[in-house]
Amino acid sequence: MRLIFSPAAIRDLQSITDYTLHSWGAEQEALYLRGVWKKLEEIRIRPEAHRLRNDLAIDCRSARHGKHVIFFAVEEDRILVIRILHGAMDLHSHLPDDLI
Repeated sequence: MRLIFSPAAIRDLQSITDYTLHSWGAEQEALYLRGVWKKLEEIRIRPEAHRLRNDLAIDCRSARHGKHVIFFAVEEDRILVIRILHGAMDLHSHLPDDLI
């Protein structure tokens, strides 16, 4: 399966990169982002292994990496990464209305 990123998920990745770089430096930014990409690869290979979040939307799943939660949905031959949110965020105000 291939990964597809929503525009919001792309912005989330950029925000995570910027924040980590400015707060913790280039080495920590690279380390954390490698971990995010490793988790995305795990999702790509075995999406069904991750938590089903029918409380948010039918067939929505989530996977945690560090302080962030990756929300995604399996759609035929692809995985749509919907958002990558900090675990302390109010999910309902940051997930698309049609998802919750």
